[in-house]
Amino acid sequence: MAQLAITADKPAMSAAAAERITAIVRSAIASRGAAAVALTGGGSPDLLYEFLADANRPWRERIDWTHVHLYWSDERAVPPDHADSNFGLANRLLIRHVPVPETQVHRIRGELSPSDAGHLYDTLLRQRRQTANPLFDVMLLGIGANAHIASIFPDSPLLAPAPADSAAPLATGVYVPEIAQWRITMTPDAVLDSAAIVMIASGASKAEALAAAVEGPMDIRRYPAQLLRAAANRVEWIIDSAASARLRGAPPG
Repeated sequence: MAQLAITADKPAMSAAAAERITAIVRSAIASRGAAAVALTGGGSPDLLYEFLADANRPWRERIDWTHVHLYWSDERAVPPDHADSNFGLANRLLIRHVPVPETQVHRIRGELSPSDAGHLYDTLLRQRRQTANPLFDVMLLGIGANAHIASIFPDSPLLAPAPADSAAPLATGVYVPEIAQWRITMTPDAVLDSAAIVMIASGASKAEALAAAVEGPMDIRRYPAQLLRAAANRVEWIIDSAASARLRGAPPG
């Protein structure tokens, strides 16, 4: 069963997530000499990235950033300096402010065609899988108001059962009719291949999707975040009170 922590508001959620991610990264570096972190985009992680980068807060100096490798769960089909770029968000708020070596920042090439960008990232992840088990020490994800995770949206072809062999990609370009956009995303196989999955959510707009993901009847094509149930107690939900409002027994938002 997934773990659940409810905080007062988005700043408190971001601080709790910063503490948890810092602990996971420090543990990975202590045991293996490196930590692999998959980042997310959207509106949820902005404060979290600012908190991790802030020298006046406790987390930045506790992480040996020279031993951190950064990946992304998904990306928009835009250049890295575009306002919508998931890499761009993390770069502005976090990466520029911490000493992560450039060679350890493994971004998705959103400036390429989605097909080419997906193929390149799939190749990168497959190469990593040859020596890393699991792929990531921590996967950071948000949840959309429609319960999408990464760029796995409701009714996505990526929700179909994977082939029994190893031919299924770990990353791919995918068209999302709901928003009439191409995205590049990790597939469920890669998303679930993490020692820990930290889910963050804030605001009342996420409450229904979150309740469906955590407690609702299984309907993965409608609620892709239910994929995370396969990871059981490796999933840690860190959410604010407003996002918890539809959970049974949760305190009112």
